[in-house]
Amino acid sequence: MNIVQKWRDALGEAANHSGWDCSINRTEAELVEEIAMDVLQKLNSVYVGDLDHQIIKLEKLAQLQLQYYKSIDTYENQVSHEATVQRITELKMKRSVRMLRLTREMLSYMEDSEAYEKLF
Repeated sequence: MNIVQKWRDALGEAANHSGWDCSINRTEAELVEEIAMDVLQKLNSVYVGDLDHQIIKLEKLAQLQLQYYKSIDTYENQVSHEATVQRITELKMKRSVRMLRLTREMLSYMEDSEAYEKLF
């Protein structure tokens, strides 16, 4: 089976699983465009501005902490900077979870982890 046919078969299978009707008479390009537009519409309706604002603020803080840490090298400064970087990472993960519309049920395998509670 050639590569193009594999892609066509995969596109048809993915479309059928996702609810897009690929049996009507249209080209693969039209189907891909419809899927892309649907995904973009769903992504655009997710609000993550609050997280973006927090992430930007903390990234600026982390830069300042790093500059201060380099000028005055103490253990406390290093710990403070690492905690800020950790919080930025947590917020970025939370943002990704929101963008992907992952639910608690989808991530239930993580229930026993410390990170699970920070995501919701």
